[in-house]
Amino acid sequence: MGAMKPLETSSTPTMNAELAEMVPPERTRSALLMSVILHVILLTALGLIWSQTPRGTDAPVDRPVGIALVHRLPDRDRYQEIKEVVEPQKELTDDMATSSAASSAAPPADLSPPLDLPGVLESMQSTPKPVSGDGLAGQSDLSGDAFSTGTGVQRSSDSAEATTMVFGVSGSGSRFVYVFDRSDSMNGFGGKPLRAAKSELIRSLRTLTDRQSFQLIFYNDKPKAFQLSGVPDQLFSGEKSYVNLAENYIRSISAFGGTEHESALKMALRMSPDVIFFLTDARIPRLSFSELREIRNLADASGATIHTIEFGADPAAPTDTFLRDLAAQNRGQYQYVDIRRLGTVAPVPQPNDSQPTNNLQPAATPDSP
Repeated sequence: MGAMKPLETSSTPTMNAELAEMVPPERTRSALLMSVILHVILLTALGLIWSQTPRGTDAPVDRPVGIALVHRLPDRDRYQEIKEVVEPQKELTDDMATSSAASSAAPPADLSPPLDLPGVLESMQSTPKPVSGDGLAGQSDLSGDAFSTGTGVQRSSDSAEATTMVFGVSGSGSRFVYVFDRSDSMNGFGGKPLRAAKSELIRSLRTLTDRQSFQLIFYNDKPKAFQLSGVPDQLFSGEKSYVNLAENYIRSISAFGGTEHESALKMALRMSPDVIFFLTDARIPRLSFSELREIRNLADASGATIHTIEFGADPAAPTDTFLRDLAAQNRGQYQYVDIRRLGTVAPVPQPNDSQPTNNLQPAATPDSP
């Protein structure tokens, strides 16, 4: 037998072909360059985005933005910035509901507060009827100088309580605080509002006796109470000597400045009065719902009644004035006085020379412009 020849196969060429297919083709130079350029552009864009800062300056704000009210005065315009903080809507809604409920539950403005009927009926039979009306809110004759020159007060012989009136609004108690506006707007109409307020205040004071006590607060941008030298802030006896000193103080009051109601009312409530007579011609700025609520809480704690008198130049009382709410929420009456119907206001009553005085003097002359 001859030697066997090795088998010849084609495996080597086939393997080379498969290896050739597994090796990726070499990238071209142009494709590589394009990839580099795209990556550079992408990285540059990201860097610009990350490094971008908000526009503007780092300087502090030197022109704050706010809201101001303009008061049209006879000789100029006065601007007042509004600083009230807006409360959450829910609280505002609750306050509106509470205010509405209090207003609906309050007695009508033309009803007097509850009185000691037996004592009142007895005193009414012996007391002449005031020429300015029967003392109910809204029923005073304000044409000309129609204010009563009588006593204007009803007293019970066995009690320190008395009922006195201011512009037809009657209040009963033994501790009275008069809170009167003295802002610049009271100088309007030739000063008639201020003169009328001072005249009526003196007439009301003269109806008090030494069994009652009183205090006066005149306010504009800030309140100022009636003070005597060497005597701390307090209510004064209604005896004639103190009333005479109070009258002199009232005559010296002048009107100037703006109007800030809340601080004056809180000062009055801190004195724990039975009755507050609150007189103003400014329905702006309004007391907010939160301010009305706080005043109501203070009045409830002290048992005070707040009566409101509003001076205005409209023929009818406004329906949107906060003074209605203030009176209704605090067991009081609201009275509107058209200052154009005051006619010729009588001069401020002068002191009675027959009335005794003492050596006490007002602590200081009232603030002047």
